[in-house]
Amino acid sequence: MVCPAFLPQPPLAVGNTPAVITTGDFNNDGSLDLAVVNSIDTNVSVLLGNGNGTFQSQVTYALESLPVAGITNGDFNNSGNLDLAITNLLSFTVSVLMGNGDGTFQPQVTYEVGNILGSFGPYGITNGDFNHNGHPDLAVANGGEGTVSVLLGNGDGTFQPQVTYAVGNGPYGITTGDFNQDGRPDLAVTNEVDSTVSVLLGNGDGTFQSQITFAVGTRANGITARDFNQDGNLDLAVANNDDGNVSVLLGNGDGTFQPQVTYTVGNGPYFLTTEDVNCDGNLDLAVANNGDGNISVLLGNGDGTFRPQITFTVGDGPFGVTTGDFNQDGSPDLAVTNNNSTTVSLLLNSCVNPFTCPDLTLENDPGTCIATIPTPSTVQCSNVTIVCSPATVQVGSPALVTCTATSTLDPTNSESCTFTVTVNDTEPPMLSGLNEIDIFTEDEIGAIVTYPDPTATDNCPGFITIHCSPASGSFFPVGTTTVTCTATDSSGNTSNETFTITVIPFQEE
Repeated sequence: MVCPAFLPQPPLAVGNTPAVITTGDFNNDGSLDLAVVNSIDTNVSVLLGNGNGTFQSQVTYALESLPVAGITNGDFNNSGNLDLAITNLLSFTVSVLMGNGDGTFQPQVTYEVGNILGSFGPYGITNGDFNHNGHPDLAVANGGEGTVSVLLGNGDGTFQPQVTYAVGNGPYGITTGDFNQDGRPDLAVTNEVDSTVSVLLGNGDGTFQSQITFAVGTRANGITARDFNQDGNLDLAVANNDDGNVSVLLGNGDGTFQPQVTYTVGNGPYFLTTEDVNCDGNLDLAVANNGDGNISVLLGNGDGTFRPQITFTVGDGPFGVTTGDFNQDGSPDLAVTNNNSTTVSLLLNSCVNPFTCPDLTLENDPGTCIATIPTPSTVQCSNVTIVCSPATVQVGSPALVTCTATSTLDPTNSESCTFTVTVNDTEPPMLSGLNEIDIFTEDEIGAIVTYPDPTATDNCPGFITIHCSPASGSFFPVGTTTVTCTATDSSGNTSNETFTITVIPFQEE
């Protein structure tokens, strides 16, 4: 299997116990950068991307106590630069760091979320314009008290005090999307104690309706919302940490969801992301398996179902995962935090999809006795080249052609197909040497006229027969007669040309 395929890169150094991760263009240079939350170090590492799959050394920014499970980015102050918002589990706060647009960030400003009297504070965080005023707002899952905090943005980088909404026990992951297609952002929250997802439909004014819950797996953690079955409705995918699987809940478009279907992944999945990693137009899943030191990739079929997992080794204790085109080759790559270390694993996409090549019958290229082999029609990522050998085939007997698709990133990753090509000569021969002829005769009726034989050339070697009517040496009456010549090549292609013979009687003076 050569797709999905990822080429591991040297690990990226970050802080102690890297947890969640996000990607964005923080310095506005057109290349994606990374922001990684380091739990034990209580800071965030920013690694600026070079656009070729490599990153500059980290620069860190202080956070509050035990940031673990929540990071999001957006332009919170309408400056045109991306900012960061990060949850701090033991401080019961959200840290907001304004971006300067050059890859650096201002010191954190914190906002209280949850109830500080609870056992522990916020986990996941997401952002969206919940009150339709053009400013991003924040929504935070408060793990210790079973609520979601909504902080409405003022558009200048500051946020209003939280308003909380009840969800299930142990809310962890959170995402936003328009689940009932009313044009208003809604929320979906995983409840790891209850093994449910809470859906809160938005009213469009920054408030939300009471939760509706849907069953998922045990200790539900990460969540993402995308349209997996291409019906125009958002669906949900949830990582179930204790079950070692992913729940997929297809959306009905009215804010409700069909019962979960589960897919096996590795041990202890925490976070997941979705992207079309094999470039077939269907969304796929990538899941960080904390207990196995790998990620699971599940290719989507485009109908809401997924194929069995394919795993890729990363570092120790993978936790967070994000996707982006880090080397600007048009294919989505993966970045994974290794929670039991101080690194981020970077996997560059080297996918080559298997493909088939049906037998072909081609016409010759104009003016030649060969046909150029067309590139097979196959779904591939943009970093794949296809070469066919031989590149051309002669008219005549069928020939075998092999086309090979190869990853430009990993030349050892390739797929081939062999097929039969038949080339037919469809080009007629070309006649020449046909000139108008005037003949003078003393015979008032006509004359026998002998004219030069025309010649013919063809794109392919072989015999050419030429037949003219009336033939040379025939009797031509006085006046103008049209002669039609036909050339036929060995493939049966014909061409016709004409010329005239005019017989003119002498006039006696």
